[in-house]
Amino acid sequence: MADIGFRKKGDTGPMYNPERDYAYITPTLMRSAIEKLETDNSLAVTKWREQEKITAEELNAAVAALANAQRDFVNAADPVASFEQALMRHNFYDCRHAVRQYIFATIGEVFCAAWFKAVREVSIVGEESPAQNDMARFCATVREFVNKNRGVTHDANFVAEHLRMQQDVLRAREQVLVAELRARVVELEKCNGQLKACADKKPSIFTRVLNAIRKKR
Repeated sequence: MADIGFRKKGDTGPMYNPERDYAYITPTLMRSAIEKLETDNSLAVTKWREQEKITAEELNAAVAALANAQRDFVNAADPVASFEQALMRHNFYDCRHAVRQYIFATIGEVFCAAWFKAVREVSIVGEESPAQNDMARFCATVREFVNKNRGVTHDANFVAEHLRMQQDVLRAREQVLVAELRARVVELEKCNGQLKACADKKPSIFTRVLNAIRKKR
């Protein structure tokens, strides 16, 4: 039961189960990706489709195979053991490489956009993000990848990425504090101006008469 996020009494394991949430949100993202295939008429995408001579018939066949494959993930009669097996069962790999890559590129773009939005939703600017540790690991992995491609033997430092994100948090807090301080200075100058104006203001006739009476006493 731990695989679906159920926590038994006395269990010290984590309550959160990312696989469960991923299973719930993925169909929505996949649907958005297929819709993007139809609506994305940007110059780069159009040029790519023209260069690779990708036809509507090819796209239809590929996305239909993809849709049929996902049903076999939970097929009680004959479930698949892997993603590749599901795709092979429905002849997805019979489609041209360019067509498959076009579909996967669109899906990847949608997932990356969802990743950005999700991180922003769970984060507060000026506070440490609950997602920042995993983001730091991702950045460290990217650095290691780049360094290896450059032929540099350098281990990515997770701590450095984590400290960098904390520095960004402190910088954001500093900006907020500076803005608040400037606002207080403006308010203080305004109050000083009002006090000075009151001090320079001539007393009213009533006040002058009252002061004259007091002096006579």
